[in-house]
Amino acid sequence: MIGLSAATLLIFNGDILGASGMASSFVVAPKKTLTDPGQQWKLFFVIAFFVTSRIYLLIDPTALDDTRSGADQSIPIVSPLGFLIGGGLVGFGTRLGNGCTTGHGICGMARLSIRSFVGVMSFMFSGFLFASVCPETNPHIRSSEAPDKYQPTLASNIVVSSIIIIVAVFAFVGLARHKNPPGDAKDELTNNRRKILPSISAAVIFAVALIVSQMTLYSKIFGFLNLTLIPHGTWDPTLVMVMGGGLLVSFLSYQWVKGFNLLKNSHALECPLSQKNPDSKFNLPANKVIDFKLILGEAIFGLGWGMAGICPGPAMVLASCGYPSVLYRWWPMFLVGSFLAEKVKVLLHQVSNKPELERDESSSKIEPSEESKESAETKESAETEDAFAENV
Repeated sequence: MIGLSAATLLIFNGDILGASGMASSFVVAPKKTLTDPGQQWKLFFVIAFFVTSRIYLLIDPTALDDTRSGADQSIPIVSPLGFLIGGGLVGFGTRLGNGCTTGHGICGMARLSIRSFVGVMSFMFSGFLFASVCPETNPHIRSSEAPDKYQPTLASNIVVSSIIIIVAVFAFVGLARHKNPPGDAKDELTNNRRKILPSISAAVIFAVALIVSQMTLYSKIFGFLNLTLIPHGTWDPTLVMVMGGGLLVSFLSYQWVKGFNLLKNSHALECPLSQKNPDSKFNLPANKVIDFKLILGEAIFGLGWGMAGICPGPAMVLASCGYPSVLYRWWPMFLVGSFLAEKVKVLLHQVSNKPELERDESSSKIEPSEESKESAETKESAETEDAFAENV
């Protein structure tokens, strides 16, 4: 079902299902995310996701109960500090590496991106390492308190309801804005609004999928990442099956996208189904660079994942259902980490471009010789004649 959610966004809207990127956009570019018509689908995605999670919990109040956590000593209970540090590491790492288990795992590997394969290997390695090495009795990262202490409260549910209302206000105010734009702007606005319904559908499927697959349970994550459980026969392979199934469905959806289909398909799409304008394209990442930022960022994400047992998708479910540790600790630090990572990326970009700028400036100060001047004049004359010939 997670793969179906990703496929829905891809085929109908031309967008990828990136939980970390979607969440971090609210702090990295808040004005654009909340007011830009092109980003409006994200607001409806968040609303539908939160509402679906809460409705599911009303129908089945035990859906998020983790019976193994607390009963099995091999499954750690995360401390308040563990949630804080883990959230910060996940936010920083996913922003620096541009992806998480959905962006790189379900979507990136499905389009056979080598960059995503490297990213997934990076966060899996560090996640395995931390969860397997960190003792369950660590007094700082782990807790000895009963899991029941971390259940939703009235106050946390009020906070969640307030967040939903605020996002809904921005979403519906955006719908009321620019009712009759001129010319091409009208077509663009129509395309943006046609993304809303598929986004809602994808969000509903995504929320239900995360709960049904039990990816919101700490025991499923720690039970998978802790490799020391294999000799004892208590290792949990559920995450492999969930990601594998999602990856397969996502891969099949890319066979309907022209340029990404390995299987011959004469009906492959050049334009997403919801887009009225045939010039609309699929918004797929073009970055193929495997660099230090990717590997380091995803490794940091893996450390945070192995520490707190949560990645952005399940964290959205737990926060929307009012779990205080995730809502008050993990998510604020995730957003802080994302913001800091964006600043680091800008700084690294400036540093990497500085030598080139200095070389350009120094070369511009050198006076050209007479021969180079004559050569330049000859070249310019030839180009002028060629241009004239083409016009004729």
